[in-house]
Amino acid sequence: MWNAFRGALAVLTRKTELAVWALIFPIILSTLFMFMFANLDESTAFEAVPTAVVADDAYRADEGFSTLVDELSQPGDDQLLDVREFATAEEARGALKAGDVVGVLSVDSEGMPHLAVSPVSDGMGVSTMQVGRTILNTVADTYVRNADLLQGIAHDNPMALADLGLVERALSQGDATVQVSLTHNEPSQSVRFYYALLGMACLFCAQIGMVAVCEAQPNLSALGARRAVGAVSRGKTLAAALAASWVLATACLLAALAYMRFTAGIDFAGREVACIGAIAVCALFSTAFGTLLGSLPKVGFGVKTGLLTGTTCLLSLFAGLYGEPVMNMADQLARDYPLLASLNPAKVVTDTFYSLYYYDSLEPFFGKVGLLLAMTAVVFAVSALFIRRQRYASI
Repeated sequence: MWNAFRGALAVLTRKTELAVWALIFPIILSTLFMFMFANLDESTAFEAVPTAVVADDAYRADEGFSTLVDELSQPGDDQLLDVREFATAEEARGALKAGDVVGVLSVDSEGMPHLAVSPVSDGMGVSTMQVGRTILNTVADTYVRNADLLQGIAHDNPMALADLGLVERALSQGDATVQVSLTHNEPSQSVRFYYALLGMACLFCAQIGMVAVCEAQPNLSALGARRAVGAVSRGKTLAAALAASWVLATACLLAALAYMRFTAGIDFAGREVACIGAIAVCALFSTAFGTLLGSLPKVGFGVKTGLLTGTTCLLSLFAGLYGEPVMNMADQLARDYPLLASLNPAKVVTDTFYSLYYYDSLEPFFGKVGLLLAMTAVVFAVSALFIRRQRYASI
């Protein structure tokens, strides 16, 4: 049995086409992704809201509001506003109409802040405009509410203003929100494409199992015919070939994982050990899938290779591999037809790694791994039926 395993592993490692598709191709695609998606996460990062301020005498006289605007426009990671000062309201409205800013902040002669926003967007995207409006509305409404609150305290109990702690508690009563983390890591757009690439690599590794099965069958290869007359039973020979293909597929997928982690710098949320376990399960499924294709009766090896390539490319499409629009389409299909998405092994592999990255709990991860194992068992069962029929036909 051990000699059969070593022999099968030696045969598989000497086949150049297996190294190309199972090892080299995923690494090449990972390298291309490094350039294609280099700026994807930066493009979705928050940018300070372009805001026009009418810096006239009324604005400067309201020290509270002008100080607030200055604080919110300070450069840094928490900068909310990108302030552009204008001497007159007409100039500020001109910038608003041109789409250069999201809104205009001003103070009237009575010291009341005002916000003006444009209903159309010419110079920026609709989503950017909507987010900007929400931020500006929040800033203006919060300031007016707090100013009214302080005026009420000054009117009813002027001595209370001397207690800074009381004033601070009064101003913070309106903020009843608590920031919590709902995800294990901050969501990233680019990592999903690398996880989808692992799904494609898993399916391409099925070629290893397909070749192993074909080489082990006496009616498909000369090596299989020689082994059939040897001392090792056909069942043990096939088991050794499948074990060798699983080991080789695991090694190829681990190499792709290591390249993504250490060369492409892809984040796996510090759960690399769980990723290794997932890779082993993915390799087991790829072995089962290759066994199914290799055991198809009355189908030539070239046709089997074509079926594998076509199926891999099609399933990777619905896993969202081929760009952001395709990823959005795959997400929409998964929401509308969750059962079909759960039957796509490329999508399941993608979601397996993304669940490790995204969720605090490991429950979604184990759910995806369990689904992969169930699919593996079904595919192996169907493959066994085909192999038994071929054996009976050869007697």
